[in-house]
Amino acid sequence: MKPVLFALLFSSIAAAADFPALYNSEPGNPTPMKPQDALKALKVPEGFKATLFAAEPDVQNPVGMSWDTRGRMWVAENYTYAERTKRFDLSLKDRVIILEDKDWDGVAETRKVFTEDVQMLTSVEVGRDGVWLMCPPQVLFIADRNHDDIPDGEPEVVLDGFTVAKDNYHNFANGLRLAPDGWLYGRCGHSCPGKLGVPGTPEEKRVPMKGGIWRYHPEKKIVEVLTHGTTNPWGHDWDANGEMFFINTVTGHLWHLIHGAHLMDSSNANPFVYEKLDTIADHYHYDRSGSWTASRDGKANSLGGGHAHIGMMIYQAEQWPKEYQGKLFTLNMHGRRANVERLERNGSGYVGKHEPDVFLSDDPWFRGIEISTGPDGSGFILDWSDTGECHESTGVHRTSGRIFRISYGEAKKAEVPFAWKKAWPKADLGSEDEHARALAIREMTQFSPLDAIPGPMEGVAYPELGFDPVKMAREEKSAFVRLTLASTLQRLPVSKRAELGAALLAHGEDANDPFLPNLVWYGISPLAKQDPMALVKLAKDCTWPKTLKWMTRSVATQPEALNALLAGAKAEQAATILEGMAEAFKGIRKAAKPEAWDTFASKTGKAEAEKKTVQELSILFGDGRALDDVKKTALDEKADLAAREAALKTLIENKPDDLRAICTQLLEVRGLNVTAVRGLALFDDPEIGTKLAASYKKFAPAERTTVIDTLVSRPAFAKALLKDMAAGKIPRADLSAFHARQINAFKDAELSKQLVEAWGELRESAADKKELIEKVKKQLTPATLAKANLSQGRMLFTAVCGSCHTMYGQGGKIGPDLTGSGRANLDYLLENIADPSGVVSADYRMSLLTHKDGRVLSGVVTESNARTITLRTMTETMTLDRSDIVKQEASPLSMMPEGLLLAFGPEQVRDLIAYLMHPVQVPLPKAP
Repeated sequence: MKPVLFALLFSSIAAAADFPALYNSEPGNPTPMKPQDALKALKVPEGFKATLFAAEPDVQNPVGMSWDTRGRMWVAENYTYAERTKRFDLSLKDRVIILEDKDWDGVAETRKVFTEDVQMLTSVEVGRDGVWLMCPPQVLFIADRNHDDIPDGEPEVVLDGFTVAKDNYHNFANGLRLAPDGWLYGRCGHSCPGKLGVPGTPEEKRVPMKGGIWRYHPEKKIVEVLTHGTTNPWGHDWDANGEMFFINTVTGHLWHLIHGAHLMDSSNANPFVYEKLDTIADHYHYDRSGSWTASRDGKANSLGGGHAHIGMMIYQAEQWPKEYQGKLFTLNMHGRRANVERLERNGSGYVGKHEPDVFLSDDPWFRGIEISTGPDGSGFILDWSDTGECHESTGVHRTSGRIFRISYGEAKKAEVPFAWKKAWPKADLGSEDEHARALAIREMTQFSPLDAIPGPMEGVAYPELGFDPVKMAREEKSAFVRLTLASTLQRLPVSKRAELGAALLAHGEDANDPFLPNLVWYGISPLAKQDPMALVKLAKDCTWPKTLKWMTRSVATQPEALNALLAGAKAEQAATILEGMAEAFKGIRKAAKPEAWDTFASKTGKAEAEKKTVQELSILFGDGRALDDVKKTALDEKADLAAREAALKTLIENKPDDLRAICTQLLEVRGLNVTAVRGLALFDDPEIGTKLAASYKKFAPAERTTVIDTLVSRPAFAKALLKDMAAGKIPRADLSAFHARQINAFKDAELSKQLVEAWGELRESAADKKELIEKVKKQLTPATLAKANLSQGRMLFTAVCGSCHTMYGQGGKIGPDLTGSGRANLDYLLENIADPSGVVSADYRMSLLTHKDGRVLSGVVTESNARTITLRTMTETMTLDRSDIVKQEASPLSMMPEGLLLAFGPEQVRDLIAYLMHPVQVPLPKAP
């Protein structure tokens, strides 16, 4: 191998002149290990060999790569991505370079700069006489028709609408890849929802997306979103059969591209998507019984290294041994390695199984960001080379970057670059190969929307497709092809979906398939709104439990359709239909009784769950006898406590005339008292507030937040709370700044004055926040933090923060999981605590709902439809009848209030911050 020094020395002159303004922003100005030492730190299996293909200053901040037909590597270098407080430094530019290893010894000899005049660059792809660049919010095309490596002109914007969110800037669009089917594919994270279109597309005609995979046809100028969801997809590839798989950085790492699927974290553009598909991996690379942050520092090495995955390659060449061929490789950031997945068929789709990890790096700066198969079949890994994560709380190191080539045995230069690539199966509806049939279906249905075709089709069945999908669905033996046909449902006019849906539902063998029930439902669900009786007809013979449940749920609030569904139901469908009805009527207190209800109810089984659901629905339909039975259960001292609590909740939901008396009677019963408080909250009587405040100490510490929630829901109740707090009967620290904000939201001057006197003042101006941050920073010196009582900090976190935030697998779900945030950094912590509205995602903005009974409820609206609103508060998730809400306000503020630290003493602040900064869980204080 030639000396690397010569190549690096040669390129350093050019590189230094390229970007004279480059700077590193990590505290302390740390430096990475030398490139050759990083190469030595890369451990490969026996028989493999790693070489340093390129390193700084030849390549810096590599974020993406592509290959041209000559076997040269094109690299996207991103310098504009900055630390969290700055987001992007647009005084800098990004660039695309070309690296070539002419003698194929594993080290690139030549380097060219193709362009250095773009910004926010996340991806590069070469093909179709030019270079494609993802520079959110745009996709650019730079023509190079004579292939002289010089742009023919200015970049052309071919697509736009890829938002870069203000609140979360590390999930943006990336991953351009041209596929053999003629489309340009890409990825986008859910925190940067986009509205895609060619430049000039009106807002109403743009294609919305919130996470997932999209594609663009360069000739037809069409953009499609193929699948919705996942947190932050950052890697994809196709297998030999033309099936795409993609990697998600967190919360489930592996996914199969199923056109039309709704995946975890997808938006609710379709209100009838009740359940989303999850990762296809049958494993995680960290211990999910604890926190995903515990996967750092080698703690999850036995499982795969950690939760964060970046880059993906399905190895299809033959340069590596057979045991690696056809396997999926993805880079595990915290594990500093490549995870290997074995893809196997699972019903109509696939499952990913964990194989032994490979390519482990001992370099603490290793940040593998892309993996690809090169011209001869060797593997190539881009190393971003930095100290931080995607959240970049520690700053950005811009002057390092490495590319490693990994080959097996003696690598030889390919006579024809990429000769190892095999063509996908030829698309053919009549082929014996199920993949060929599936590709043919996709090819014949690729241009959407077909809904735009006017009027019903006459004559030949489905002339807009060129084949009859109903006939094919009836006869198709492959569940995989039936899954593809299920995707086709969404490309048909809604009026044509029932027939194809019925043909697919007729396959009883697919009833419990992991994917088909969802995909068929996603396709036929719009019938619930446009033609509910067609959906009822499909339900009559449906043997698929999940799909039948969703059919029921979607039509349950439409009296005519529900009655028809119940009238035609079979006894074996009863339990599933009851489940769907219970989900549909959640939060609704009264509904008209269907004519067929009594007959249907008689068909239900004797299982306790079924009997309970029948009883609850009977009450909903106005059956007083059923309500009397529930009252007896709630008040029966000999009955099971769980049954009594369930009965009391049912009574609260239905508000009988004697509800107040029942709740008052049960207020002293341990195990029922918290639920009784929620019932008493419905009555606007100052005496109730006085009684609850007076009995506050009778509740267990863990139950008191619910009491506080109730006491701040009405001005009269809040007065009683603050009166007892001023008298020392209720601890001042028990009232969080969140609750104090809710009291101020009443805009009652006298009440706000009482709050200041009893608790303190919320100071939320920008100057106050800055002053607070500086004050606390001066107090929390390293010496002070070293004296902290971490166990006391944990107890304080549990009491004050744990109702909203999860840490180490425990806590509430209102706010973000704090386990894996950048909490080791004091500035990051204090900015988030003192000014959470400036940095927290819009997903956690607070909503204020004014109930017609006078209560003001605050929380995060997690679901909203025409009939109900679901609100997640600090203590519970409640589904409310929309007709009961007289006012709904979306606050510009975060759910987390700014004044959180104001109620604590210096030692409490020290203990809490030190606990939050600590990298691992600590024990709770020992009992005295």
